[in-house]
Amino acid sequence: MSLVNIIKQGFLKMFNYRGVETRARYIIFVIFQVAWFCLYLKEFASQDAEIGFVPLLLFILPTLACGSRRINDAGYSRGVFMLLLIAPFLLFPFLAFPPSVQRPPATQ
Repeated sequence: MSLVNIIKQGFLKMFNYRGVETRARYIIFVIFQVAWFCLYLKEFASQDAEIGFVPLLLFILPTLACGSRRINDAGYSRGVFMLLLIAPFLLFPFLAFPPSVQRPPATQ
């Protein structure tokens, strides 16, 4: 999947806290989020000395949803989501490095 599709899917799944997210997709999306938000802070927020509500939501909500899906994929407890709310970037190494949990194939 291309980088553009990974980023687009990250924003489209902004309110999806269930499901899974692979390591690569999680890392790519978080790096993109940090990069665009830093550019936003440098170019726009520094002029007014305040952060806009919409850009803040466009940063926080998709990042939390992507992190929640990665927690599911890595096999961590849903309680780890509370750590994601408190310190999302401190939790980054714990979500970026463990492999996905092997799940049995779904039966119909």
